[in-house]
Amino acid sequence: MLTPDETSDIIKLYHDRYEKDGYQVSTVGWKNIEEQILRFKILCDISDLTGASICDIGCGFGDLIPYLKRRFSDFTYVGVDISEKLIQKASQLHPGYSFRNIDILDSSFVDKFDYFLLSGALSYRIKDNMSLMQKMLSKMFLLSNKGVAVNFLSSYVNYQHIRNFHYEPEKVFSFSKSLTKSVTLRHDYPLWEFTVFLYREVNF
Repeated sequence: MLTPDETSDIIKLYHDRYEKDGYQVSTVGWKNIEEQILRFKILCDISDLTGASICDIGCGFGDLIPYLKRRFSDFTYVGVDISEKLIQKASQLHPGYSFRNIDILDSSFVDKFDYFLLSGALSYRIKDNMSLMQKMLSKMFLLSNKGVAVNFLSSYVNYQHIRNFHYEPEKVFSFSKSLTKSVTLRHDYPLWEFTVFLYREVNF
């Protein structure tokens, strides 16, 4: 779990960006909309999400919702983020959808969903990123009915920003396999990252 100082630092980072840039993809740490959409596509390739209940962890402005609406139907959505300001803006942008200002590692978060999706929320460097990754994947998988999709910055890069943490795909895959026999790792798209799918049912 994040320490209080780490939580404060991350919230301050996003609030400062929001004060500077407002409602822009740069506020949530992305270069442009095209790359954000590609991340959404890969995450949502986990399954046909039509009719599914979806929890978007680190939802930011809820930008995943328009993508989901273009691709699927009859889904239910809850967005979760530790930034109160981003949650407030997301609620304004997407009336009719639910948003919660909470850390899912909080013991009070016990909601179950078919799928948990997480994009970029584990990229900020803290004291122990690997421990946080393991706790987050474990909690999401525990509460999932069908599966979990998460993307990570990859260690297979030419450059790493000091503020970011780049994960070794092999280690994330190995831990994922300790949770379920059915894991897919995708490192085949043109971004410096990878995505893992964890399935409740064996996917082969």
